[in-house]
Amino acid sequence: MAANESKVSMFGFVGKAPARIGQPESAPVCTFRLGSTPAYYDAARGAWVRRPTTWITVKAFRNLAVNLFRSLHKGDPVMVTGSLVTEEWTKEGQLHSSLVLEADGVGHDLNLGQGVFTRVKPEETDSPGRRDPWDDRADSKAGNTPDDSEDLGAATREGVSPGQEMAGSHTANETAKAPTQPVDAF
Repeated sequence: MAANESKVSMFGFVGKAPARIGQPESAPVCTFRLGSTPAYYDAARGAWVRRPTTWITVKAFRNLAVNLFRSLHKGDPVMVTGSLVTEEWTKEGQLHSSLVLEADGVGHDLNLGQGVFTRVKPEETDSPGRRDPWDDRADSKAGNTPDDSEDLGAATREGVSPGQEMAGSHTANETAKAPTQPVDAF
């Protein structure tokens, strides 16, 4: 970490769908707007009081950019950790600046919902001679290999996603081991 680097974590909602920026042959860069609205409980009023929303631009690079571009949608609750930086540019002779959060990590806020993780091997998106990381046709190749599914206990039946498996149904391997419980039975 560089001297005097400002590392922060922000919780909020994706305010604008992630967008790809930069040139196709350059390293992947993705950006989105994050809105964070703090709230506190006012006992005198007997109600929650919301403070003004803070908006910040989040930028991600390389594998993180590609993965968040494919994973995040407007309205998703997220957690972002990274460095606060000031970007400067000149427009019509005027110097402008903006505070940007350069993301080191981005994830869905699981306090507000459930998620399913699909591992993508780094060499699939960030190696010399790689396929275009923004190419959506590659999505059908991404994810767990049959060997990974065995190790992770992921779904192996067609038409059933790993998330559906975890939400109460069971795989053939689990049937022999023990009955599954619904998610809300913990």
